Amino acid sequence: MEFYDVIRNRRSCRKFSPDPVPKDTLDRIVEAGTWAPSGKNRQNWRIFVVTGQKKDGLVAVADRSFHLLEPSLKKLYDEKIVSFTRGFFKTLGGAPVVMVFYSDVTDEGSFVDTQSVAAAIQNVLLAAAYEGLGSCWMTNPVHLKEEVDEVMGVEGLELIAIVPVGYPAKEPPIPPRKDGRISWIGF
Repeated sequence: MEFYDVIRNRRSCRKFSPDPVPKDTLDRIVEAGTWAPSGKNRQNWRIFVVTGQKKDGLVAVADRSFHLLEPSLKKLYDEKIVSFTRGFFKTLGGAPVVMVFYSDVTDEGSFVDTQSVAAAIQNVLLAAAYEGLGSCWMTNPVHLKEEVDEVMGVEGLELIAIVPVGYPAKEPPIPPRKDGRISWIGF
């Protein structure tokens, strides 16, 4: 797959097959994350690749976080999409793997720390797409950071996002691009 095809074909997948993802594939994906740029090259991301009981604990936290998202979803979408999203949060789409992204807290502040980890997440999403996997960048569970930290056994790190990963059970739809998002100045 060509580079620009990877970018255009990456989708937020919310329905996964139960097939396990080979560890060597996950190794390549996570390594791609570590090649992201970061503020002052601190590489302050911490990536946890989770399956088993810890994954089940993360699914339970994601499910509990849905009520925080539901009011804004209802303003934007019809009940069919809200209901589908509620189901996704209950199971994380059946993803066999969940990646949890944290940041070391640096003196750069959360704005820079978050951007550094976000760059690593984007690399992971693109690498997953290249490998034929689906993924979904989720920030809503961050509202229940203490619960995620407890499941993970983590202290002293800043939770940035969780990302379910696996083989897509169905191809996610292609959302249209919105116009008017780019300005050319001085051309």
